Amino acid sequence: MPHIAIGHDISGVIELYYEDRGTGQPVVLVHGYPLDSRSWDQQVSALLTAGYRVITYDRRGFGRSSPAADGYDYDTLAADLRSVLAELELADAVLVGHGAGTGEIARYLGTHGSAHVAKAVFLASLPPFLLRTDGTPHGVELTFFDELIAKARSQDRHAYFAELCGLFLNTDEAGDRQCDSAVETFLDIAAATSPRACVAVIPTWITDFRADIASIDVPALIVHGVRDRLLPVDATGRPLHALLPQATYIEVADAPHGFLWTHAQEINHAVLDFLAHASGSHT
Repeated sequence: MPHIAIGHDISGVIELYYEDRGTGQPVVLVHGYPLDSRSWDQQVSALLTAGYRVITYDRRGFGRSSPAADGYDYDTLAADLRSVLAELELADAVLVGHGAGTGEIARYLGTHGSAHVAKAVFLASLPPFLLRTDGTPHGVELTFFDELIAKARSQDRHAYFAELCGLFLNTDEAGDRQCDSAVETFLDIAAATSPRACVAVIPTWITDFRADIASIDVPALIVHGVRDRLLPVDATGRPLHALLPQATYIEVADAPHGFLWTHAQEINHAVLDFLAHASGSHT
């Protein structure tokens, strides 16, 4: 299996598992929490059919990548993304993130610039700044993160992931888009998360990305589900668009956080249309 060495810790070499398929303009997919690159299966198929080169990788501590002891801050995670682009010698790349994975894209562009990036896509975005403060009244209370950390540290990981799955897919809302296979897939992928990563990434969700967003100089697409319970649109997608008014902005009325699965057709259409028509390409 292909891996990229990105550093060392007390356990040895830290490696990222990746898959590189197809030809054409490269599209790099950065998954969310608590998932891995398998969460992109429906998007990978659509992108390959449309003629793109598709690169997926498991973030450190997730899936088939090394269960690193540390490095779960967004500076390090963005450096991991940079290692992927450098190792595969990618240029004119499109960066696509979902959920917590959008933080890597914002921090990468804010720190490393867009020399090798053509476009950026934020699906169910974490940026610009999730925490509720006097200046961000629609944000999420700090107690939510504290409670989530406590549950993630509990010995009953199955119960924790089952509760998270409910928030991820809005499983209490009956509808044709809900299916047992999505729940089973979520729980199966989540189970591969290292115990350390499962907890360590949660405090990073209150990272302030507003300065990073101000540095973005490539065409961007923002897509957010109005029914997102993990990253509410009023705290994330809408203020992100306010900071990036030139971005293409789409709201999916009935979509949960996990709309990569529940609304795959709509998401794929939005992404492929943006890639085909949004101007912007440089190396």
